[in-house]
Order: sequence, then C-alpha cells, then structure tokens
Amino acid sequence: MNLDTTAASATYAQPAPKCILVVEGEHLIRIMASEALRDGGYNVLEAASADETLLLLGPVSPDLLVSDVRMPGSMDGLAMLATLRKSYPTLPVIITSGHRGASDAPPDDYTYFSPKPVAFDELIELVQNTIGAPVAY
Repeated sequence: MNLDTTAASATYAQPAPKCILVVEGEHLIRIMASEALRDGGYNVLEAASADETLLLLGPVSPDLLVSDVRMPGSMDGLAMLATLRKSYPTLPVIITSGHRGASDAPPDDYTYFSPKPVAFDELIELVQNTIGAPVAY
C-alpha cells in the first residue's frame, strides 16, 4: 500500500506565528516589550537601532514593525520609516514616542502612533488591532 503523505501533511500544516520586529534603543524597554509580545503569542525579533533594522529587513520579512522615534545610530525612527516606505510601502508600523505627537509621524494607511509610556497589555491590543491575533496552536 503506497500512501501519498504530501497532501495529508499540507492539510495539517500549521501557519507560522506572526512576526513582529521591535526597534527600541533602550535595552530594558526592548526586552520587556518583546517578552510581553512573545507571551502574547507572537514571534518577535529585536533591533536596537534603525541601522540594525535595515540590515535585518533584507533576510527577514516581519508582519509588523514596532519602533521608537529616538534611538542611537545614523537615523531616528521617523527617518527609518521614510526609508522603509520605499521598499515596504504596506508594512504596518507602530511608532511610539514620549517626545512627539501623532502629527509628527508621516501620514499613511499603514502607520500608527502610540504615545509612551505604553502599557504592555495596551501594546498587545494595538498589535492585535493592527495585524490580528497570533496564530493559535
């Protein structure tokens, strides 16, 4: 008896968890936000600067980017967003800042602003409203 397992395995294949790239220059805030999102069921990558983010986005294609405005490196979060929009025009981005207002974020249909401090349960709710709930296993 010869069983074709290709079709059967395709039927039961689980989708990968949604991937979020967290960009935050403050190490402790980045780790805590990333852990909260992981606990919420998301796959999370971390970057400490816009420069690191641009290097990661070559091989990685996240479902969402969460970024602070102020960070170390050659550009801030808003300049990084302007650069990203050239290659990733529809990537959902949540910009956070304790120093700027929503009017400072470039307006488009895929950019959302959240003032800091952001409670982690509020961050998870904002992420869910932006890209949906994580994949349940």
